[in-house]
Amino acid sequence: MTKRSGLIGKRHLNRERGPFAGERSFFVEIHSICVILCICTKLIRKGMWMSLSKRIAFVTGASTGIGKAIAIKLAAQDNVKIIINSRNQSSLEEAQQHIGRMAETKEPVALFCGDMSDEGVRAEAFTKIEKEFGRLDVLINNIPGGKPDTFDSCDSEQMMAAFSQKAIAYIDMMKRAAAMMKRHEYGRIIQIVGNLWKEPGDQMFTNSMMNAAIINASKNAATQLAPSGITVNCLNPGFIATDRYEQFIGNMMRKQALSREEAVQAVASGIPMKRVGSASEMASLAAFIASEEASYLTGQQISVDGGSMKSI
Repeated sequence: MTKRSGLIGKRHLNRERGPFAGERSFFVEIHSICVILCICTKLIRKGMWMSLSKRIAFVTGASTGIGKAIAIKLAAQDNVKIIINSRNQSSLEEAQQHIGRMAETKEPVALFCGDMSDEGVRAEAFTKIEKEFGRLDVLINNIPGGKPDTFDSCDSEQMMAAFSQKAIAYIDMMKRAAAMMKRHEYGRIIQIVGNLWKEPGDQMFTNSMMNAAIINASKNAATQLAPSGITVNCLNPGFIATDRYEQFIGNMMRKQALSREEAVQAVASGIPMKRVGSASEMASLAAFIASEEASYLTGQQISVDGGSMKSI
């Protein structure tokens, strides 16, 4: 009786499973694996697995000042791989060591030495990033402007040189970066510009015009790149305590026969917060905009100037 029950049970089980039960089970498993792989691929393409993989960030003008501060802030994050750029190899290597110490990162900081105002150098840089890392997630454009000039003193040659140095370089790097970012539908482009775009300076005729061009191009690009998950934003620093600020103070001291304390006070008195900003304050904002948390922020022009900008 026991054997008969066992036999009936076995036959019943076979009827339920059917003659191809093993094959069906195999194909179900294969289908499940394919679905999981498809989902993972979509997550990676959309940048939603960034916490599990390294984000690649390229920071230009990173050997000093704002660029270096941004590089330090990004390098301190566990999931970011930094590539820094400068025109001077020795300055770049010093910055590499400094960034590594300040960020306390075990991830080596990669270097690319070259003048990003040169089209050939830009092409080489992005080709190298593509070859070595296969992707680019964050671009920080940080190139200084041209020389001071006025409406009367400017000439076409000087204006063309200034536009080539910064405006054209920014737009070209933005295009090259976007082409890489579109492949995985994720990207952050941050342009370091300046308040001259909206409040022109009498002694900065060409720079004012150039900054306005960069802002306009960035706003246009932000609209066109938004469907691809790429954000474009501009940060406009006021007086920030960097090497350039020190040069400005030095010029004030010479031209106006001021002591350093008097020159610093004169600058601070024109700022509602009565002080200059720090590069780390700029860097903190840049790091947020470069993060996944800022995914809905694009096409913006943000002044970091202690309230100096008068217009709205």
